[in-house]
Amino acid sequence: MDIELIKKRLSQLSTPERFEHAINVARVAQDLAIKYGGDTNRAKIAGLLHDCAKDLDEDTLKEMLSGFKIELDSVMKRIPKLWHPLVGAVIAEREFRINDPSILRAIRIHSTGAAEMSLLDKIVFLSDKIEPLRNNEGVQEIREMAKDDLDRAVLKVLDRGIMYLVKKGLLIHPLTLEARNDMLKRMVLP
Repeated sequence: MDIELIKKRLSQLSTPERFEHAINVARVAQDLAIKYGGDTNRAKIAGLLHDCAKDLDEDTLKEMLSGFKIELDSVMKRIPKLWHPLVGAVIAEREFRINDPSILRAIRIHSTGAAEMSLLDKIVFLSDKIEPLRNNEGVQEIREMAKDDLDRAVLKVLDRGIMYLVKKGLLIHPLTLEARNDMLKRMVLP
């Protein structure tokens, strides 16, 4: 599907704020793909569509998970904030006719991360956390880090996310822990 058609349809499915976020994530993803030798078109499409299901309410997401026959593990069942990437990947495939497995995976894991993240996975994961509308503590440091070391920036986002969840006493999905451990092993350990 053509980028402009994706934008047009996405603007109809999203709130103005979510659409602006998607445009920003796509732009950052494209820039990171250029910087790190990734596919800019895939990065842009995945960035645009990563939150295509985010504006759906919990009941609708639950119905769609069931309708799409998406199985949730015991932790995922208890974290509704993590449902939109799973539904979003199916919407990207069915509504936007995206059949590239790498784009669909990047959408699917953009909130949790996962072990063995591809370059595209890391780009979309990171772009979502550092796009210009984000203003949480430490985001500027991570933006600067992303200019020189994508893996270090991804690891920093994972670390901060885990620490935030621990401080709040919230569940941490195992995929996030697997992502963090995998990144650390690849960067530090022989």
